[in-house]
Amino acid sequence: MSRTDRVYVGTLAGIAAGILIVGYSLRPVQPTTDEPILAPSQTELSRLAQITQRRSIDDMTDYFATVADDVESSVIALPSLERTGLIWESGIVLTARTERIFPLATTVSTSTGDLGVASVVSGPQIPIATVRVSEIEDFVSPGRRPANTVEAGSWVVAVWRRDRTVRFVPAYSLDAAVTECDNRMVEVLRSNIPWTRDMVGGGVFDLDSRLIAVILPCNNDFAAVTAQSIDTMLRHGRSVEGHILGRYGIRFESLTEDEQQYFERVGGVIIREVWTGHLADQAGLLPGDLLLAINAEPIGTTEQLSPLANPEVFASLDVAVYRGEEILTFFLPTAQSITNRESSEASTVSWKPSPGGYLVDDIFGDRIAGQFGIRSGDRLIRINGEFPETLDQVFEAFESEDGSPIQVEIDNSGRRWSVLLK
Repeated sequence: MSRTDRVYVGTLAGIAAGILIVGYSLRPVQPTTDEPILAPSQTELSRLAQITQRRSIDDMTDYFATVADDVESSVIALPSLERTGLIWESGIVLTARTERIFPLATTVSTSTGDLGVASVVSGPQIPIATVRVSEIEDFVSPGRRPANTVEAGSWVVAVWRRDRTVRFVPAYSLDAAVTECDNRMVEVLRSNIPWTRDMVGGGVFDLDSRLIAVILPCNNDFAAVTAQSIDTMLRHGRSVEGHILGRYGIRFESLTEDEQQYFERVGGVIIREVWTGHLADQAGLLPGDLLLAINAEPIGTTEQLSPLANPEVFASLDVAVYRGEEILTFFLPTAQSITNRESSEASTVSWKPSPGGYLVDDIFGDRIAGQFGIRSGDRLIRINGEFPETLDQVFEAFESEDGSPIQVEIDNSGRRWSVLLK
């Protein structure tokens, strides 16, 4: 190799070595695995948890809203009542009865405007009422689910309308229990949230949009009464007895054997209940009256009461009754117009005086009064057809030495009924 070639090769080698040295010095520094990686702070962890939780809540809220959307066509606004109703079956809207006398007509809200409708089933003995509507395409009856199949801790959704707008709230179901609701045993769905007045008439649905219960007034509060109990009440309301009680506020029964002996009659029909403010009360009929005839047709059994259940046939009825020693006739329209002493050992009940009667202060456990449904808070109105003027007269009747039976009239929040105590 010539001297010139050796110089050229050496120069190239020097240049290459310089490039390597410069490149090495400028290379990016790689972190060593020995250096610790900083953990996220507690603040960052809390923020991440909140973000995750918020996303989960948003997802659940969207899901509950979907349930409310699914049942929207079943949850109906009743504008004139400022209440919610539910499509119970084709052509029938069910709602809560919060007033003493449910109106004969009301309105339902539809996509084309408010529609006037007539009541079908209502009455003081049940906390529900139904109205009949024409079959509207927008209205759909929901599927139903027995409350006893809903597991404790399951999500349910209460849906109702306020100002015609659908509202909803999720809840945990606790259990289904039987309880007394305004003198009626019903099954209710209990949850972790209270049912409120705004929700009355609305429904409680599972996450498959099936109706479980209806929110109704109950014992000065509100309860989610199951669909099965609603069906039982409706059957009662649709019976002849239910129609008569709902329209007139009166209930008839056949005389018991004890009452036949007391009144010295064979067979017969007695007015068992009269509800304050209803047509029978306005006409002057009283619990304990014995029914003799309707429109001059003798009545001997409850099966003969069909004229009362068919008000379209008559504009009014003449009702003849036996009261005490008299036969009285009352004009009964078929439709509403627009218009402290301690009791002795022998006593059954202890009483407190109260305007319009004597307030039941105490019931002794197994005493006979309790067996006939008289309870603390009821009022004694009449004994053997007479208004007792003093407490002494009350106790004389209950402490009779010969043990003679007495007929008493009792009032409980406007429900007045007659019972024979032996």
